[in-house]
Amino acid sequence: MGGVRRLTNWLKYKLGTLDDESDYFRQMEWALMIAGVQLPSENPNHHKWLFCYRVAILFQCCIWCDRFFVACTEWNSPAELIGVFSFVLALVMIISRIILMRVYLKDIQKVRSYLETILNKDLTEGRVRSYRLIRRIFLVLEWLFFCDQIILYTFGVYEERQYSVPDNISRLGPRVKLAFDILICSNHIMLSSIYAAILTILNTLIMGFSTELENVVFQCNGIFERVNDQMSGTVSLNEKMATSKFWNIFRTELNMVAARHAEVIEQFATVRTLLKISFLLIFYTEIVFIGCALFYVKMLGLTMNTVIVVSYVTAILMECYWFCRLTDIVNDTNHAIGCALYNLNWPEKLRDMSNLRQEYLEIRVTMLVIMTRAQQKLGITCGGMFEMSVAAFHELMKMIYSCLMFLLSVTT
Repeated sequence: MGGVRRLTNWLKYKLGTLDDESDYFRQMEWALMIAGVQLPSENPNHHKWLFCYRVAILFQCCIWCDRFFVACTEWNSPAELIGVFSFVLALVMIISRIILMRVYLKDIQKVRSYLETILNKDLTEGRVRSYRLIRRIFLVLEWLFFCDQIILYTFGVYEERQYSVPDNISRLGPRVKLAFDILICSNHIMLSSIYAAILTILNTLIMGFSTELENVVFQCNGIFERVNDQMSGTVSLNEKMATSKFWNIFRTELNMVAARHAEVIEQFATVRTLLKISFLLIFYTEIVFIGCALFYVKMLGLTMNTVIVVSYVTAILMECYWFCRLTDIVNDTNHAIGCALYNLNWPEKLRDMSNLRQEYLEIRVTMLVIMTRAQQKLGITCGGMFEMSVAAFHELMKMIYSCLMFLLSVTT
């Protein structure tokens, strides 16, 4: 009991820090814990609870795999079979993404340590806005899934056949039956929370890079202002020395922009494989899941169970659209770096002078390198097959429609 009390106190303390926006990755730390990927505490007793939590997740997945086997062998309802299959498919997607997060945890931590030193240092408007948006998306999903859990109990959905206790387990006694009921009826809120946590992890990483790219854009826009501020103390110098100092200061500022932009691209490459595989899982499992779920809704009509299914379909479509849209935002922000440099007043400021020819060529090459990198996309793809974008989401909707029409034609 002492260990449970200490764990409860630790959770209360952590919950009390959620409103503190000084740590950009505090929400991701919670998401890693909810998903069962990592526990921030080093206490071995806490890690025992994490192990039990993982076992409970796997046990719930085994229960639904058993439900799918029973539906295939004993039930005569194609609609219910498709419904159970879609739920099992969603569980497979969630578990696969948990394993993926665990495999690439070192890459996640590396990117976190890089972005943490930057985003926690200056609370810019874009940084605060992205932090609040991440939290808002997570809370909206949690409230949506919590309402599903209320519907499950209030309207007796848990009494339907897919939530029933198998006869061989019922014979083991009322306590075992009660434990089974709790596990199978609580899987909605548990696995839904894990789903929202995985989304929050990816969301935090991508939006962190987007915020840093916005900072690079602001740094580009203000490059001449910073140079002029540093030149304010050179009034006493003659024109040749002042011009030479201007070029040296500008070259230093431009090299800082180039180094910062290159570091962002290099760090983004660290998690590119994680994003590529994650989006592949999201994209193609959601095609089958949403097609099967919509088929299940059409066959059974409007019931409380189908309302829960529709809420899951809505959440998954929102996730896919958001990541497609977020990819466009990140690529557009990266492209804006080149536009910001191009729109500077550099033709008047950087005139070619014979005595500063070397400095002029160095600055010109650096600007061309930055603008060339900014014109390239960051390589956020779906399994390396195509770029994630809003246009890709439109193609996803077409494939979901094709999957639904195929299922309806087979049953007809």
